[in-house]
Amino acid sequence: METQIIEALNQAQTGIALFDADERIVFANPAWEQLISGIAEEDLIFNETELADGGMISVCFVKPQVPQSERLETASSANDAKIGTVIIADDSESNRMVARRILQAEGYGIVEASNGQTVLNMLKRGVNADLILMDVEMPDMDGLHTTRRIRHMSGPVSRTPIIALSAHQSRDWNVIARQSGVDDFINKPIQRQKLIETMQELIIRRSGTTGDPNAAQKRSKGARIGRAYRPESLTSPVLDVRILEQLYTDAGDEGAGCGIEIFINETESRLVKIDKALSEDDLTTVRNEVHALKSTSGTFGLRQLSELCETTQSVFEDNDPDEDRLLSLSRQVVQLAPTALTALNLYRRSRSISSAPHI
Repeated sequence: METQIIEALNQAQTGIALFDADERIVFANPAWEQLISGIAEEDLIFNETELADGGMISVCFVKPQVPQSERLETASSANDAKIGTVIIADDSESNRMVARRILQAEGYGIVEASNGQTVLNMLKRGVNADLILMDVEMPDMDGLHTTRRIRHMSGPVSRTPIIALSAHQSRDWNVIARQSGVDDFINKPIQRQKLIETMQELIIRRSGTTGDPNAAQKRSKGARIGRAYRPESLTSPVLDVRILEQLYTDAGDEGAGCGIEIFINETESRLVKIDKALSEDDLTTVRNEVHALKSTSGTFGLRQLSELCETTQSVFEDNDPDEDRLLSLSRQVVQLAPTALTALNLYRRSRSISSAPHI
C-alpha cells in the first residue's frame, strides 16, 4: 500500500513535499520540483500542515486566475534573459526596488523577500538562488540570524553566496556579519559597480567556473534591451546644506524636521510608483512623478536629484523625445534617490541630536 501511495503522489499534477522537524525535504514529487523551479512564487499557492513530530506537509498549486499560456510565456522569457537568480531580502520596498532595477538591467532573475523567515521558507520549498542579498536589519528575523540558519541547512543550499547589506559603515559590523557566515559585506547606499563586481566574483567562485572572468558581464550586456546610455554626469553636491540651514531658520527645528520626515516618506512612495510605471511602460505617470520630485527635492536641498529630474523633464518636453534616453534617465532617478534620502535623513538626525537638551 505504501508503495502505491508514493507512486500515486509521483503521478499527481499538484506539488507535494514532506519536511522533517529540521525543515529538510524528506520527499518531493516531480510536480513539486517543476513548479518550484519553473514558476514565480507569487504565481503559486502553498497549503501547509504541521505534523505532530514537528514536520510539515506542503502542497503547492498554481493560482487558477493566471492563464496557462501567459504563465508559460513569462517563464520562458525570464529564463531566456536571466544569467542567475538572486533573492533580495530587505524590509524596505524602495530598497528592494532599487536593487531589483540594477540587477534586472544586468540580466539577473529576481525573487524578493521582506524578512528573513520568508527567505528560509523560499529555500526550504526548493527555490534555487545563485546568490542572496541580505539586509542586516529586518523585522521578525534579522539578516545575520537568517544567514546562520541557512548555513546550518543541509545540502548545497547551505553554501549559497550571501552578501550582507547595511547602513552601518563600521568595521565592527563588517566583522560581525562575516562571523555570521556571510561571504561579503557592502555598505548602503549601494554602489552599482561594487555590487555587480562582488556578485560576479562570488557566483563564479561558487560554480567553480574557470576561463574568462568577464564572461558573466559579457552575457549580461547581451540581455539588455534598447540603446545603452552612459549615466548622466552629476557635478552638484548630493546635499546643499545652505538650503537646509535656511529651511531650519525659516521653519524652526521641529517644523523642518517634520517636513523632512514627510518628504522622505512621500518620496519613497513616489519611487515605487515610478518603478511600477517603468515596468508597465507608463511614461505619463513617470513624467508626472518626476516633475513632482524635481520641485520637492529642490526644496529640501537635494541638488543632484533635483537637477537630474529637471534633465529628465526637459527630455519629456521635447517634440520628439528619445524614449531610450527617457528610460535611462528615469532609472537613474530611481537609483540616485535612496542615496540622497539617506544623506538628508542623516542631516536631520544630526540636527535633532545637536538641538536636544543635554542632561
